[in-house]
Amino acid sequence: MTHGSLFSGIGGFDLAAEWMGWENVFHCEINEFCLKVINYYWPDSEIYRDIKLFNATKFKNIIDVLSGGWPCQKYSIAGSKAGEEPLKDEFVRIIREIEAPWLCLENVGNFIGKQFAKEHDELCLQLEDMGYETQTFDIDAASCGLPTVERHIWIVATSDSFRQKRIIPKAFQNVKTQQREFQGSYQREAFRWDVPESRVCQLGEGISYKLDGITVSKWHGEMIQATGNAIPPQVAYEIFKAIEQFEKVT
Repeated sequence: MTHGSLFSGIGGFDLAAEWMGWENVFHCEINEFCLKVINYYWPDSEIYRDIKLFNATKFKNIIDVLSGGWPCQKYSIAGSKAGEEPLKDEFVRIIREIEAPWLCLENVGNFIGKQFAKEHDELCLQLEDMGYETQTFDIDAASCGLPTVERHIWIVATSDSFRQKRIIPKAFQNVKTQQREFQGSYQREAFRWDVPESRVCQLGEGISYKLDGITVSKWHGEMIQATGNAIPPQVAYEIFKAIEQFEKVT
């Protein structure tokens, strides 16, 4: 299968696609450090830097799975929680241009919180107006084997399945919480401090503490920021496996 990613970061979705044996056709990312990482691991993929200038019509009928997580600063618990997020609209524009059979969208857990519930529902309606059937999943990273409790919201959409009539509920009945642990998981720890190791904060990076603030301080800081913004590829991998399994059955 073919895969393209938007807001690619350091390539979390693309790594999951590589694990699947899929072809990473293009990436779209503006951060210079992230671009170095992407270019190193996927030198044969096309790179687009500014999503606002990205005309994706050439990829129509080429991309099987389009993925990405638009900026989360507005929705994060530590974010502004105010203002517009125009880059999400750019994401929707490119979805219209490519018309990929499958979409996998990601953002922080608070995107389905009370303050942004309407925005979440409007996004799902936009996708359904394009002919997609959507489903939102609430999955934490620990359920897929990562040593961190980190909730993400994943919106999976397909245009190949039969569309069901959408009934606007008072509560989000189309949000599913992961109830089982995937193989190799940490059994969904209830408390963050029970997690054996963090992905960042000098514990899970494989960098010697003695190097901090010396020769690689700038690189180390950029790495922490990029890792903190990254999606957990193990979760995307489980979603991608389900997509491929569905494709084989149908």
